[in-house]
Amino acid sequence: MRRIFTHAAVAALALSGVSFIGVGVASASTTTTTTPAAPPFQSGNRYMSVNVDTVMGAGSPGSVGAGCYLANNFTQGQTVVFRMWGIDNNTGGPLTGSPLTTANVQSVVIKDLPGVSPAPQMIYNTRDGYFTYGWKTTTATPTGVVPFKVTVTLAPTKATYKIVTVKLGGKSTRVKVVARAAHGAVSYTYAEKALTSTAGSLPAPSQLSIGAAA
Repeated sequence: MRRIFTHAAVAALALSGVSFIGVGVASASTTTTTTPAAPPFQSGNRYMSVNVDTVMGAGSPGSVGAGCYLANNFTQGQTVVFRMWGIDNNTGGPLTGSPLTTANVQSVVIKDLPGVSPAPQMIYNTRDGYFTYGWKTTTATPTGVVPFKVTVTLAPTKATYKIVTVKLGGKSTRVKVVARAAHGAVSYTYAEKALTSTAGSLPAPSQLSIGAAA
């Protein structure tokens, strides 16, 4: 699978002060292709920027080849694979999870999937760098737009410090100052439709939808 941007490129843009707003999901199906004109990232808060998309699961009925291509129009019986990746806005590094020692994400939960209870957790894929979850739909899965939400929670962090040289009374002295402040667990919820805490939403053709099986 190929990302829209590499983590390194996104981190470089973030550190250079580029602001990401909105989320783009390139859309495709076995019958039609839709390419929405929307930026690829949704800036959740000062802690993280999040990208969420969906791909056709490998082996889905009616899928082409091995699957894993961007899609948002599915039919009952196909597998919808949710993917989440993004950056830690405080460090510019990628959002990662267990089993990596650099894991900075506490949990990624998909909410409001029809017929799915409890809300599933997305699992970090060390090979591709995504958090993923495969939703196997059936003929009992409701058709129409899926009003899902993805809540990403960053793990708490401790403060980090650095030594700087300052002048006090005309003399230089070295003091320890906070390089990065500590924070508790912080969350952001992505949704294709606007939330009260979210600016904007994806255009209708880019929203995940399920059609009736033939």
